Amino acid sequence: MAKYGFCTAAESDPLNWAASAQSMKGSHLDEVKRMVGEYKNPVVRLGGETLTIAQVTAIAIRAAAIKAELSEAARPAMKASSGWVMEGMSRGTDSYGVTIKSLLFVN
Repeated sequence: MAKYGFCTAAESDPLNWAASAQSMKGSHLDEVKRMVGEYKNPVVRLGGETLTIAQVTAIAIRAAAIKAELSEAARPAMKASSGWVMEGMSRGTDSYGVTIKSLLFVN
């Protein structure tokens, strides 16, 4: 696979358009059934590759009944991300979603 600066060769699919198109095959009813089944699943596995609307909804609405698991493959990236946030906070850097949430609960 040849690379040209920031662009990749035409035969690659960096945005996974083929996978996206494949997921849209079938009927709307089949898609709704799949999403409902995913929503009802008591375990959401977080791996950094995909996070579906059904998974986000399940965690948001059924948090007490959902067990979220972080995959082993995602742990190094999560640790690096956490380290970056903690380093920024120790320097006093504002991080939207981290500092904003803490400001909301000050009063």
